[in-house]
Amino acid sequence: MSISLFFILLLCATQVITTIIYVAYYRNWVTKMNGMLISMSLGMSAGILMGTILGVIYHGDLFKSTIYAILIGLVVGFLAGLPIGLPAVIDGILSGLMGGMMGAMLGDMVAMTRPNAIINIIAVMITMILLLVLYTAEESIRKQANQQILSFFKYPFLMIFTIAILFLVLNYIDPLDFPFLDKSGH
Repeated sequence: MSISLFFILLLCATQVITTIIYVAYYRNWVTKMNGMLISMSLGMSAGILMGTILGVIYHGDLFKSTIYAILIGLVVGFLAGLPIGLPAVIDGILSGLMGGMMGAMLGDMVAMTRPNAIINIIAVMITMILLLVLYTAEESIRKQANQQILSFFKYPFLMIFTIAILFLVLNYIDPLDFPFLDKSGH
């Protein structure tokens, strides 16, 4: 596994776990609608990202990449909706299922042309979406709670700028490497 792929997986897993723990801790102040939005967003994001990565890795075996991506999306959607209630769990599960299927198809279709580009593009978009989801959860909790809450967004632009620079640097230092590609670029 390359450093870039490890960084992408670590960053997105950290964002998902942080959001789930944050929402579970402040679940009394999360509205049902925002809880459903959070579980759907986390399930879909995890499913699309992992489906794309697994679609590239298991190129040619769409069944395996789809099943694994669906399972990952289902688990993340389930865990994200669990602190909120049954409607959020159902939304998270269905979104994870759909995201896993779409990501696996995307990864399998573009695997031979530009696997590095598609994984990096999807990873940047998912990272930014997960930041927005955490920001939405924080704003929702802040409006509902009458007490001081933990804030991740004292300097949001600095955080976004740092993540974007890290993606650019890692793309040039250690591009993703997949063994099924020949060195001619096809």
